[in-house]
Amino acid sequence: MTTLRTMFAIAVLIAACAHVSHSAPRQTATPPQDQPQPRAGTRPLPDIPTLLRDIVKNQQALEDLRRQYTCHLSEEQDKVDSDGRVKSRETKDYDVFYIGDEQALHLLAKDGKPLAGSEKQNEDDKFNKQYDKLKKQQAELAADPKKQAKQQEEDEADLSDFLRAELFTNPRRETFRGHEVIAFDVNGNPDYKPRKRIDSIIQKLSGTMWVDEDAREIVRLEARFTDTVKIGGGLVASLAKGSNFVFEQDKINEEVWLPSYAEVHASGRIVFVRLKQNFIDRFSDYQKFRSGVSLGATTAPN
Repeated sequence: MTTLRTMFAIAVLIAACAHVSHSAPRQTATPPQDQPQPRAGTRPLPDIPTLLRDIVKNQQALEDLRRQYTCHLSEEQDKVDSDGRVKSRETKDYDVFYIGDEQALHLLAKDGKPLAGSEKQNEDDKFNKQYDKLKKQQAELAADPKKQAKQQEEDEADLSDFLRAELFTNPRRETFRGHEVIAFDVNGNPDYKPRKRIDSIIQKLSGTMWVDEDAREIVRLEARFTDTVKIGGGLVASLAKGSNFVFEQDKINEEVWLPSYAEVHASGRIVFVRLKQNFIDRFSDYQKFRSGVSLGATTAPN
């Protein structure tokens, strides 16, 4: 079944979708000193159409390169009441592996406590089964181009999809974490013809995007839904207007730009269950993928 986290998979998008109330939004967890600031007395802007074309090209290349890396994911999830107050908080730590376009998550710890004993063994077994299943699916897709094309129509999104379906206006120079960046206002492009089902959802996003001019990479994206998103006419799931997210990329090991932070706030519904949740994902410890990683008594991904 499609979930809100899948609907919001610009990520995690990117890794991922779910969740803060529109009526009582939670404040961003990004420290105030890390917020982008206007920059006065700046030099002229570069050729904007060329800059945007380079960003699209680079982002598509990064999404392919990302599959060559593993990383550590620390996830914080809050469930909130109708007034936006936190009812419960849960943290989880994972190792993340990519098999094609899919993520295989190996759970390592809950609420700061490493898994041990039978719980650890169960998670090791679950990961290996998930990995074997995704590896088999990937082989089937590679052998069947039509099936692979159909799979790409599923409700998953990458930043390259976002870049195609949006309009970028009001370019200006700002400062982010001590570095000069170029900011754009972002709104859905009403003239864009969706290539995938997810594109019609992306067109309901508005916000701000900050890019590194020299690297031609996205460093930060803030966006919110300007209308309610419905799956299956609203019978399967819906995501409320005003649901929003923050996404950041950073240069890793001085060689490649990869996701570093994602923050999602939204309210929505899956079937008859209403949800109000927050997610914060922090990505770290990127490493080039290597074979023979041991999970318990088994051998992990090649």
